[in-house]
Amino acid sequence: MKLNIGCGGRRIEGYTGIDAVDRPAADIIARADSIPLEDGSVEEIMAIHLWEHFYRWECDAVIAEWSRLLKPGGALVLEMPNLRKCCENILSNRVRGGKEPDQLSYWGLYGDPRQGDQFMAHRWGWMPETLKPFLEAHGFTDVVERPTKFHPAGRDHRDFRMEARKA
Repeated sequence: MKLNIGCGGRRIEGYTGIDAVDRPAADIIARADSIPLEDGSVEEIMAIHLWEHFYRWECDAVIAEWSRLLKPGGALVLEMPNLRKCCENILSNRVRGGKEPDQLSYWGLYGDPRQGDQFMAHRWGWMPETLKPFLEAHGFTDVVERPTKFHPAGRDHRDFRMEARKA
C-alpha cells in the first residue's frame, strides 16, 4: 500500500489518499498523526506540501506515526518550501509586486493567503540541512535531497524534496 497523506483534491494513481478533511481525493479521513492502518502495512508514504503545515512540536508524533505504518525499508517522500530559499528570494527582491504576496517567497513562508483557511497556513519552516538530521534522529536512513517533482515547471528555486527509508 502507498499513501498520499494530505492529498487534498490530488488523486494519484496507485496511492490511497488520506486527508484530515473530507476532500474529493481522500479515501480515508484521518489526521496525519492517527491513521487507522496496521503497523508495517505501508510501503511508501508521500506527503507533498503537507509537512510545513505542522507546528514543530507536532512533528515528532507525526513522524512516529508514519514510521509505525511503514514496513522496514519503506520509502518516505516529502516535498515542501525551503525556508532558506524563501528568505533569499525576499532578500534579493525576487518578488512580484501587486496585491498578493509572491509564491516564490511569502507563500513559502506563510502559505497561500487566498485559501482563507487556518489549516492551510504554514506553521514551521524546514531546509534540507534541518530536515535530514530530524529524519535520521527518528530512525530513517538513506536520507537524500532530490529535485522537486510536484509542480509541473519544478520549484527548485523555492522548494525541496527529501526521500528516505525506514531502517
